[in-house]
Formats: sequence, C-alpha cells, structure tokens
Amino acid sequence: MTRSIRFPDAGRRLPGLLLLLLLFYGNLAASEPKKSIKETILSYNRALIEAAKNPDFLQRFEDRRKFEPFAEKRVAQKLYIWIKSWHENNLYMDAELRKIDFVRIEITKEQATAVTDEEWVYRYFRHIDVNKTAEAFAPAKMLYRVRYSLVKSHGVWKIAKIDILSETEKSL
Repeated sequence: MTRSIRFPDAGRRLPGLLLLLLLFYGNLAASEPKKSIKETILSYNRALIEAAKNPDFLQRFEDRRKFEPFAEKRVAQKLYIWIKSWHENNLYMDAELRKIDFVRIEITKEQATAVTDEEWVYRYFRHIDVNKTAEAFAPAKMLYRVRYSLVKSHGVWKIAKIDILSETEKSL
C-alpha cells in the first residue's frame, strides 16, 4: 500500500514560489559579473603590490605576462615598465591597500566601468645589500578615486584602462 501526501494549497502557492525563485536566481546571475569585476580589480592590485616590493618578481620583459590574467596586454606592459623603472633605480614600494569601496559598476555586454575609492599606504625603500634596506621616502597615505575600464575577453574580465580621477595625500 502506498500513501500519497497531498498539499491542498500547492496550486495557489506555486506561482509565488516560482516568482521568488526567479527573482533569487536573477539577482544571483546579475551579481556574478560584478563579483568577477571586483575580483579582477583586486587581483590586479595584489599583483601590483607584490611586484613593486619584490626585486625577483619581474626579471625579464616576458614577466609582464604575470599581469595578463586580469589586464589587457597594453596595461600589463605599462605596469611592468613602470615598476621595472623603479627597480632599475633601486627603488621599491611596500604598499598596502587598506580600503577599497566599489562606488559604481556599470556593465554592458562585453564592457564595464568600475569606479572605486581607494585608501593606500606607501613606503618606498632601497636595497643597501642583500639583507638590508633603507627608507627612500617618508611613508604616505593616499586617497584615490579610480575608474577602471574593463573588457570581457573569452569570458574573462580584464582591465583595459585605468584613470585616476582624484588623489589626495594625507600625512601619517
């Protein structure tokens, strides 16, 4: 003998439940590109922080490819040249991204723009010898408003352009 369980109100509740599920998954799907864009920007900044302080991070021009998972080739090359020029002058940056607020993210099919407010603390140093460094400039706290322009390439968001909209230096 089999028993069946009946839900007398199921017919009336089903449309509401389906609408709720559609709204939930619709919001989830809409948040996925924003989440990917945020992670791309954070990954770019993490790589910049690591590369700027580590003399072994960038040895050859081909090392610019370390930035290409999250930046277009032109942006990766520009960042490589910028950091490498510091290193060639024995100048290294120990940076900390203390805070990043995503003010706005606008997405079209294959392009996006993200505006952030960022708080950075920088300390510049020089290598005296293998085990010793000296401060090159006093530590600084910088507040930036940045616009990142991104493109979607083969399903992956990459930074195509970075514009600093404003910057303010604060003493520490």
